[in-house]
Amino acid sequence: MAQAQQWLKTLRQAVKGDYGSGWILKEQYDRFKIGRSEAGNARHGKTQFISTDLPFARGCHRKVLNLIGEMVAKMQDPELGVGLAEAYELVRSSTEVTGAAINWEEVRSRYKASRVDSGTVKASNYAEHEEYRINRAFALITARTGAAHDGGGLMRLYAQKHLMKVEPGSSGRKRNLLDVSRFLKFAVKKCGADKKWLPLEADDLKELIGHRQTAPKPTVPIKPEELITLLNGLESDPSLRLAVGLVALFGLRPAELMVLSVEDGNQKIGNVKRNAHSSATPKPPRTVQELPLKEFQGEGARLVQLFQSGLVKLPKSIRNLEADAFKACGHTFRQYLDRNATWQSLKASNPELTPYSLRHGYAWRAAKYYPQPLPLRDTAKLMGHDLKTHIRHYGQWTDDASTKSAVEASIQSLIGAS
Repeated sequence: MAQAQQWLKTLRQAVKGDYGSGWILKEQYDRFKIGRSEAGNARHGKTQFISTDLPFARGCHRKVLNLIGEMVAKMQDPELGVGLAEAYELVRSSTEVTGAAINWEEVRSRYKASRVDSGTVKASNYAEHEEYRINRAFALITARTGAAHDGGGLMRLYAQKHLMKVEPGSSGRKRNLLDVSRFLKFAVKKCGADKKWLPLEADDLKELIGHRQTAPKPTVPIKPEELITLLNGLESDPSLRLAVGLVALFGLRPAELMVLSVEDGNQKIGNVKRNAHSSATPKPPRTVQELPLKEFQGEGARLVQLFQSGLVKLPKSIRNLEADAFKACGHTFRQYLDRNATWQSLKASNPELTPYSLRHGYAWRAAKYYPQPLPLRDTAKLMGHDLKTHIRHYGQWTDDASTKSAVEASIQSLIGAS
Protein backbone atom coordinates (compact mmCIF):
# COMPACT_ATOMS: atom_id res chain seq x y z
CA MET A 1 0.00 0.00 0.00
CA ALA A 2 1.32 3.42 -0.95
CA GLN A 3 2.53 5.59 1.89
CA ALA A 4 0.12 8.44 2.70
CA GLN A 5 1.43 11.87 1.91
CA GLN A 6 2.52 13.96 4.86
CA TRP A 7 -0.22 16.60 4.35
CA LEU A 8 -2.87 13.85 4.44
CA LYS A 9 -1.39 12.40 7.65
CA THR A 10 -1.47 15.85 9.18
CA LEU A 11 -5.09 16.33 8.13
CA ARG A 12 -6.12 12.95 9.55
CA GLN A 13 -4.47 13.80 12.85
CA ALA A 14 -6.27 17.16 12.91
CA VAL A 15 -9.62 15.49 12.27
CA LYS A 16 -8.98 12.96 15.05
CA GLY A 17 -7.93 15.70 17.43
CA ASP A 18 -11.00 17.85 16.74
CA TYR A 19 -13.71 15.22 16.23
CA GLY A 20 -12.41 11.95 17.68
CA SER A 21 -11.43 8.65 16.10
CA GLY A 22 -13.36 6.71 13.50
CA TRP A 23 -13.03 9.16 10.61
CA ILE A 24 -11.63 7.93 7.30
CA LEU A 25 -10.24 10.21 4.59
CA LYS A 26 -9.39 8.78 1.18
CA GLU A 27 -9.29 9.69 -2.49
CA GLN A 28 -12.01 8.94 -5.04
CA TYR A 29 -11.78 10.38 -8.56
CA ASP A 30 -9.53 13.21 -7.34
CA ARG A 31 -12.07 14.14 -4.66
CA PHE A 32 -12.24 13.48 -0.92
CA LYS A 33 -14.24 10.48 0.17
CA ILE A 34 -15.05 10.67 3.86
CA GLY A 35 -16.18 7.80 6.06
CA ARG A 36 -17.32 7.45 9.63
CA SER A 37 -17.33 4.21 11.60
CA GLU A 38 -20.51 3.80 13.64
CA ALA A 39 -18.47 2.14 16.39
CA GLY A 40 -16.05 5.06 16.44
CA ASN A 41 -13.24 2.89 15.06
CA ALA A 42 -12.58 2.49 11.35
CA ARG A 43 -11.48 -1.13 11.82
CA HIS A 44 -14.61 -2.31 13.58
CA GLY A 45 -18.30 -1.79 12.98
CA LYS A 46 -20.16 -0.53 9.94
CA THR A 47 -18.68 2.46 8.13
CA GLN A 48 -20.70 5.01 6.19
CA PHE A 49 -19.06 6.92 3.34
CA ILE A 50 -19.88 10.05 1.40
CA SER A 51 -18.32 11.28 -1.81
CA THR A 52 -17.63 15.00 -1.52
CA ASP A 53 -17.09 17.83 -3.99
CA LEU A 54 -13.78 18.81 -2.37
CA PRO A 55 -10.59 18.28 -4.43
CA PHE A 56 -8.21 15.74 -2.90
CA ALA A 57 -5.42 18.27 -2.34
CA ARG A 58 -3.38 19.95 0.39
CA GLY A 59 -5.24 23.24 -0.14
CA CYS A 60 -8.52 21.77 1.11
CA HIS A 61 -7.21 21.12 4.64
CA ARG A 62 -9.41 23.82 6.22
CA LYS A 63 -12.47 23.00 4.09
CA VAL A 64 -12.35 19.32 5.11
CA LEU A 65 -12.17 20.25 8.79
CA ASN A 66 -15.03 22.69 8.35
CA LEU A 67 -17.10 20.11 6.47
CA ILE A 68 -16.68 17.47 9.15
CA GLY A 69 -17.43 20.03 11.86
CA GLU A 70 -20.64 21.09 10.11
CA MET A 71 -21.72 17.47 9.64
CA VAL A 72 -21.03 16.62 13.27
CA ALA A 73 -23.18 19.56 14.36
CA LYS A 74 -26.08 18.37 12.19
CA MET A 75 -25.78 14.75 13.34
CA GLN A 76 -25.79 15.86 16.98
CA ASP A 77 -28.85 18.06 16.53
CA PRO A 78 -31.74 16.13 18.16
CA GLU A 79 -34.29 18.06 16.09
CA LEU A 80 -32.79 16.80 12.83
CA GLY A 81 -31.95 13.21 13.72
CA VAL A 82 -29.82 12.69 10.59
CA GLY A 83 -26.93 10.42 9.69
CA LEU A 84 -23.75 11.15 7.78
CA ALA A 85 -25.23 11.17 4.27
CA GLU A 86 -28.19 13.39 5.23
CA ALA A 87 -25.90 15.73 7.17
CA TYR A 88 -23.64 16.12 4.14
CA GLU A 89 -26.57 17.06 1.90
CA LEU A 90 -27.56 19.73 4.41
CA VAL A 91 -24.10 21.31 4.62
CA ARG A 92 -22.45 20.65 1.26
CA SER A 93 -23.31 24.16 0.06
CA SER A 94 -22.40 25.80 3.36
CA THR A 95 -20.19 28.86 3.14
CA GLU A 96 -18.03 27.23 5.80
CA VAL A 97 -17.36 24.38 3.38
CA THR A 98 -17.31 26.06 -0.04
CA GLY A 99 -15.84 29.36 1.01
CA ALA A 100 -18.37 31.04 -1.30
CA ALA A 101 -21.09 33.45 -0.29
CA ILE A 102 -24.52 31.90 0.24
CA ASN A 103 -27.07 32.50 -2.49
CA TRP A 104 -29.85 34.25 -0.60
CA GLU A 105 -32.06 34.35 -3.68
CA GLU A 106 -31.97 30.56 -3.73
CA VAL A 107 -32.63 30.43 0.01
CA ARG A 108 -35.69 32.64 -0.45
CA SER A 109 -37.00 30.45 -3.27
CA ARG A 110 -36.42 27.20 -1.37
CA TYR A 111 -38.05 28.62 1.75
CA LYS A 112 -41.19 29.52 -0.16
CA ALA A 113 -41.33 26.05 -1.67
CA SER A 114 -40.91 24.47 1.77
CA ARG A 115 -43.85 26.46 3.12
CA VAL A 116 -46.25 26.13 0.20
CA ASP A 117 -45.38 22.81 -1.45
CA SER A 118 -45.45 21.00 1.88
CA GLY A 119 -49.03 22.15 2.46
CA THR A 120 -48.07 24.04 5.60
CA VAL A 121 -49.65 27.21 4.20
CA LYS A 122 -51.77 27.86 1.14
CA ALA A 123 -50.07 29.73 -1.71
CA SER A 124 -52.51 32.64 -1.51
CA ASN A 125 -52.08 32.88 2.26
CA TYR A 126 -48.28 32.89 1.92
CA ALA A 127 -48.44 35.56 -0.77
CA GLU A 128 -50.70 37.80 1.31
CA HIS A 129 -49.25 37.44 4.78
CA GLU A 130 -45.72 36.07 4.77
CA GLU A 131 -43.95 36.69 1.48
CA TYR A 132 -43.61 40.44 1.91
CA ARG A 133 -41.89 39.89 5.27
CA ILE A 134 -39.39 37.46 3.74
CA ASN A 135 -38.78 39.91 0.89
CA ARG A 136 -38.07 42.66 3.42
CA ALA A 137 -35.56 40.43 5.20
CA PHE A 138 -33.95 39.49 1.88
CA ALA A 139 -33.60 43.16 0.95
CA LEU A 140 -31.89 43.95 4.26
CA ILE A 141 -29.45 41.05 3.83
CA THR A 142 -28.51 41.90 0.23
CA ALA A 143 -28.51 45.70 0.47
CA ARG A 144 -25.46 47.37 -1.07
CA THR A 145 -25.02 49.59 1.96
CA GLY A 146 -26.05 49.08 5.57
CA ALA A 147 -26.78 45.38 5.07
CA ALA A 148 -27.27 42.99 7.98
CA HIS A 149 -24.35 40.66 8.64
CA ASP A 150 -25.87 38.14 11.07
CA GLY A 151 -29.22 36.87 12.30
CA GLY A 152 -29.52 39.05 15.37
CA GLY A 153 -28.47 42.12 13.41
CA LEU A 154 -31.03 41.38 10.71
CA MET A 155 -33.89 41.06 13.18
CA ARG A 156 -32.97 44.30 14.93
CA LEU A 157 -32.59 46.09 11.60
CA TYR A 158 -35.94 44.68 10.45
CA ALA A 159 -37.63 46.00 13.58
CA GLN A 160 -35.97 49.39 13.12
CA LYS A 161 -36.93 49.69 9.45
CA HIS A 162 -40.41 48.17 9.45
CA LEU A 163 -41.86 47.90 12.96
CA MET A 164 -41.30 51.32 14.50
CA LYS A 165 -45.01 52.13 14.13
CA VAL A 166 -46.17 48.68 15.22
CA GLU A 167 -47.08 48.56 18.90
CA PRO A 168 -44.60 46.66 21.10
CA GLY A 169 -45.94 43.30 22.18
CA SER A 170 -48.67 43.29 19.53
CA SER A 171 -49.51 40.21 17.49
CA GLY A 172 -48.43 42.01 14.31
CA ARG A 173 -44.96 42.70 15.66
CA LYS A 174 -44.66 39.14 16.94
CA ARG A 175 -45.75 37.58 13.62
CA ASN A 176 -43.27 39.67 11.64
CA LEU A 177 -40.32 38.69 13.80
CA LEU A 178 -41.29 35.03 14.07
CA ASP A 179 -41.56 34.76 10.28
CA VAL A 180 -38.09 36.27 9.90
CA SER A 181 -36.82 33.89 12.61
CA ARG A 182 -38.26 30.88 10.76
CA PHE A 183 -36.63 32.04 7.52
CA LEU A 184 -33.22 32.36 9.18
CA LYS A 185 -33.44 28.94 10.81
CA PHE A 186 -34.29 27.47 7.41
CA ALA A 187 -31.28 29.22 5.86
CA VAL A 188 -28.91 27.71 8.43
CA LYS A 189 -30.40 24.24 8.83
CA LYS A 190 -31.49 23.55 5.27
CA CYS A 191 -29.38 25.76 3.03
CA GLY A 192 -25.98 25.74 4.70
CA ALA A 193 -25.88 29.36 5.86
CA ASP A 194 -23.29 30.17 8.51
CA LYS A 195 -24.46 29.73 12.11
CA LYS A 196 -24.04 33.45 12.63
CA TRP A 197 -27.37 33.78 10.78
CA LEU A 198 -29.28 31.94 13.51
CA PRO A 199 -32.05 34.24 14.83
CA LEU A 200 -32.49 35.79 18.22
CA GLU A 201 -34.12 33.51 20.75
CA ALA A 202 -35.47 33.47 24.29
CA ASP A 203 -35.05 36.75 26.19
CA ASP A 204 -33.38 38.54 23.27
CA LEU A 205 -36.38 37.81 21.04
CA LYS A 206 -38.88 38.75 23.76
CA GLU A 207 -37.07 42.04 24.26
CA LEU A 208 -37.30 42.84 20.54
CA ILE A 209 -41.01 41.92 20.42
CA GLY A 210 -41.56 44.14 23.43
CA HIS A 211 -44.43 44.44 25.88
CA ARG A 212 -47.83 45.95 25.26
CA GLN A 213 -48.29 49.44 26.60
CA THR A 214 -52.07 49.25 26.22
CA ALA A 215 -54.42 46.31 26.65
CA PRO A 216 -55.68 44.79 23.39
CA LYS A 217 -59.14 45.95 22.41
CA PRO A 218 -61.57 43.10 23.07
CA THR A 219 -64.27 42.09 20.61
CA VAL A 220 -67.66 42.80 22.13
CA PRO A 221 -70.39 40.14 22.00
CA ILE A 222 -73.65 40.86 20.26
CA LYS A 223 -76.32 40.79 22.94
CA PRO A 224 -79.59 38.86 22.48
CA GLU A 225 -81.72 41.96 21.86
CA GLU A 226 -79.26 43.14 19.17
CA LEU A 227 -79.25 39.72 17.51
CA ILE A 228 -83.05 39.62 17.47
CA THR A 229 -83.11 43.03 15.79
CA LEU A 230 -80.57 41.89 13.22
CA LEU A 231 -82.36 38.65 12.36
CA ASN A 232 -85.69 40.45 12.03
CA GLY A 233 -84.05 43.06 9.80
CA LEU A 234 -82.69 40.37 7.48
CA GLU A 235 -86.08 38.79 6.65
CA SER A 236 -85.93 40.36 3.17
CA ASP A 237 -82.51 38.73 2.49
CA PRO A 238 -82.88 34.98 3.22
CA SER A 239 -79.35 34.08 2.09
CA LEU A 240 -77.62 36.56 4.38
CA ARG A 241 -80.04 35.73 7.19
CA LEU A 242 -79.07 32.07 6.81
CA ALA A 243 -75.37 32.91 7.05
CA VAL A 244 -75.79 35.28 10.00
CA GLY A 245 -78.10 32.91 11.84
CA LEU A 246 -75.76 29.95 11.48
CA VAL A 247 -72.74 31.96 12.65
CA ALA A 248 -74.58 33.55 15.59
CA LEU A 249 -76.73 30.68 16.83
CA PHE A 250 -74.03 28.01 16.46
CA GLY A 251 -70.99 30.13 17.40
CA LEU A 252 -69.17 29.66 14.09
CA ARG A 253 -66.18 31.50 12.74
CA PRO A 254 -67.42 33.27 9.60
CA ALA A 255 -64.91 31.27 7.54
CA GLU A 256 -66.52 28.04 8.77
CA LEU A 257 -69.47 28.73 6.51
CA MET A 258 -67.29 27.12 3.83
CA VAL A 259 -66.92 23.82 5.68
CA LEU A 260 -70.48 23.17 6.83
CA SER A 261 -72.07 19.76 6.45
CA VAL A 262 -75.07 18.02 7.98
CA GLU A 263 -74.96 14.39 9.13
CA ASP A 264 -78.01 12.74 10.70
CA GLY A 265 -79.45 16.16 11.46
CA ASN A 266 -76.29 17.32 13.22
CA GLN A 267 -74.28 20.21 11.89
CA LYS A 268 -70.60 19.37 11.37
CA ILE A 269 -67.78 21.88 10.96
CA GLY A 270 -64.52 21.12 9.16
CA ASN A 271 -61.15 22.61 9.95
CA VAL A 272 -60.24 26.15 8.81
CA LYS A 273 -57.12 26.57 10.94
CA ARG A 274 -54.04 25.90 8.80
CA ASN A 275 -50.56 25.50 10.26
CA ALA A 276 -47.80 22.91 10.39
CA HIS A 277 -49.48 20.96 13.19
CA SER A 278 -52.98 20.94 11.68
CA SER A 279 -51.60 19.98 8.25
CA ALA A 280 -49.82 16.96 9.74
CA THR A 281 -52.66 15.91 12.06
CA PRO A 282 -55.95 17.40 10.82
CA LYS A 283 -58.81 17.40 13.32
CA PRO A 284 -62.02 15.52 12.55
CA PRO A 285 -65.12 17.68 11.93
CA ARG A 286 -66.65 18.92 15.16
CA THR A 287 -70.34 18.79 16.02
CA VAL A 288 -71.90 22.12 16.94
CA GLN A 289 -75.11 22.85 18.78
CA GLU A 290 -77.40 25.84 18.84
CA LEU A 291 -77.58 28.16 21.83
CA PRO A 292 -81.04 29.54 21.08
CA LEU A 293 -82.65 32.85 21.79
CA LYS A 294 -85.78 32.72 23.95
CA GLU A 295 -87.73 34.53 21.24
CA PHE A 296 -86.48 32.21 18.46
CA GLN A 297 -86.84 28.69 19.85
CA GLY A 298 -86.00 26.10 17.19
CA GLU A 299 -84.61 28.68 14.78
CA GLY A 300 -81.23 26.96 14.57
CA ALA A 301 -82.78 23.61 13.57
CA ARG A 302 -84.89 25.40 10.96
CA LEU A 303 -81.83 27.09 9.46
CA VAL A 304 -79.94 23.78 9.33
CA GLN A 305 -82.89 22.20 7.51
CA LEU A 306 -83.00 25.08 5.02
CA PHE A 307 -79.27 24.76 4.42
CA GLN A 308 -79.37 20.98 3.99
CA SER A 309 -82.37 21.05 1.66
CA GLY A 310 -80.94 23.81 -0.50
CA LEU A 311 -84.18 25.78 -0.28
CA VAL A 312 -82.09 28.71 0.92
CA LYS A 313 -78.44 28.96 -0.08
CA LEU A 314 -75.58 30.90 1.42
CA PRO A 315 -74.82 34.25 -0.26
CA LYS A 316 -73.57 33.79 -3.82
CA SER A 317 -70.19 35.48 -3.32
CA ILE A 318 -69.42 33.05 -0.50
CA ARG A 319 -70.54 30.02 -2.51
CA ASN A 320 -68.36 31.09 -5.46
CA LEU A 321 -65.12 31.29 -3.47
CA GLU A 322 -62.35 28.81 -4.19
CA ALA A 323 -61.99 25.91 -1.80
CA ASP A 324 -59.94 26.79 1.30
CA ALA A 325 -60.32 30.54 0.68
CA PHE A 326 -61.17 30.94 4.33
CA LYS A 327 -59.83 34.44 4.83
CA ALA A 328 -61.65 35.63 1.72
CA CYS A 329 -64.83 34.14 3.17
CA GLY A 330 -64.42 36.23 6.31
CA HIS A 331 -63.88 39.37 4.23
CA THR A 332 -66.91 38.62 2.08
CA PHE A 333 -69.12 37.99 5.11
CA ARG A 334 -68.04 41.34 6.54
CA GLN A 335 -68.82 43.12 3.27
CA TYR A 336 -72.34 41.69 3.20
CA LEU A 337 -72.96 42.88 6.76
CA ASP A 338 -71.43 46.30 6.20
CA ARG A 339 -73.84 46.94 3.32
CA ASN A 340 -76.90 45.95 5.39
CA ALA A 341 -79.00 48.79 6.82
CA THR A 342 -79.94 46.94 10.03
CA TRP A 343 -76.28 46.15 10.77
CA GLN A 344 -75.34 49.76 10.06
CA SER A 345 -77.99 50.92 12.54
CA LEU A 346 -76.73 48.52 15.22
CA LYS A 347 -73.15 49.72 14.70
CA ALA A 348 -74.28 53.33 14.99
CA SER A 349 -75.55 52.48 18.49
CA ASN A 350 -72.68 50.12 19.34
CA PRO A 351 -69.59 51.02 17.23
CA GLU A 352 -67.56 48.17 18.75
CA LEU A 353 -69.62 45.50 16.97
CA THR A 354 -67.78 43.41 14.38
CA PRO A 355 -68.79 40.27 12.45
CA TYR A 356 -66.91 38.26 15.08
CA SER A 357 -69.29 39.71 17.68
CA LEU A 358 -71.78 37.10 16.43
CA ARG A 359 -69.44 34.31 17.57
CA HIS A 360 -68.62 36.13 20.80
CA GLY A 361 -72.35 36.45 21.45
CA TYR A 362 -72.56 32.66 21.47
CA ALA A 363 -69.94 32.51 24.23
CA TRP A 364 -71.75 35.28 26.11
CA ARG A 365 -75.05 33.42 26.02
CA ALA A 366 -73.34 30.24 27.24
CA ALA A 367 -72.05 32.09 30.29
CA LYS A 368 -74.70 34.76 30.97
CA TYR A 369 -78.01 34.11 29.23
CA TYR A 370 -79.38 30.89 30.67
CA PRO A 371 -80.38 30.12 34.29
CA GLN A 372 -77.82 27.31 34.25
CA PRO A 373 -74.59 28.47 32.50
CA LEU A 374 -72.73 26.00 30.31
CA PRO A 375 -69.44 24.74 31.75
CA LEU A 376 -66.53 26.59 30.16
CA ARG A 377 -64.94 23.37 28.94
CA ASP A 378 -68.12 22.36 27.09
CA THR A 379 -68.47 25.80 25.52
CA ALA A 380 -64.84 25.71 24.39
CA LYS A 381 -65.35 22.30 22.74
CA LEU A 382 -68.47 23.49 20.92
CA MET A 383 -66.57 26.51 19.61
CA GLY A 384 -63.58 24.47 18.46
CA HIS A 385 -60.75 25.54 20.78
CA ASP A 386 -59.23 24.57 24.11
CA LEU A 387 -60.16 25.90 27.52
CA LYS A 388 -57.10 28.16 27.80
CA THR A 389 -57.94 29.84 24.50
CA HIS A 390 -61.56 30.27 25.55
CA ILE A 391 -60.68 31.98 28.80
CA ARG A 392 -58.11 34.22 27.10
CA HIS A 393 -60.43 35.45 24.35
CA TYR A 394 -63.90 35.21 25.87
CA GLY A 395 -63.22 36.14 29.48
CA GLN A 396 -62.39 39.74 28.57
CA TRP A 397 -65.79 41.07 27.57
CA THR A 398 -67.65 40.62 30.86
CA ASP A 399 -68.93 44.16 31.27
CA ASP A 400 -69.86 45.96 34.49
CA ALA A 401 -73.60 45.70 33.81
CA SER A 402 -73.41 41.92 33.27
CA THR A 403 -71.30 41.46 36.39
CA LYS A 404 -73.68 43.56 38.47
CA SER A 405 -76.68 41.60 37.21
CA ALA A 406 -74.98 38.30 37.99
CA VAL A 407 -74.13 39.39 41.55
CA GLU A 408 -77.67 40.68 42.14
CA ALA A 409 -79.16 37.42 40.84
CA SER A 410 -76.94 35.39 43.16
CA ILE A 411 -77.89 37.54 46.13
CA GLN A 412 -81.59 37.26 45.31
CA SER A 413 -81.34 33.47 45.04
CA LEU A 414 -79.71 33.40 48.48
CA ILE A 415 -82.43 35.63 49.96
CA GLY A 416 -85.13 33.52 48.35
CA ALA A 417 -83.66 30.35 49.79
CA SER A 418 -83.62 31.72 53.37
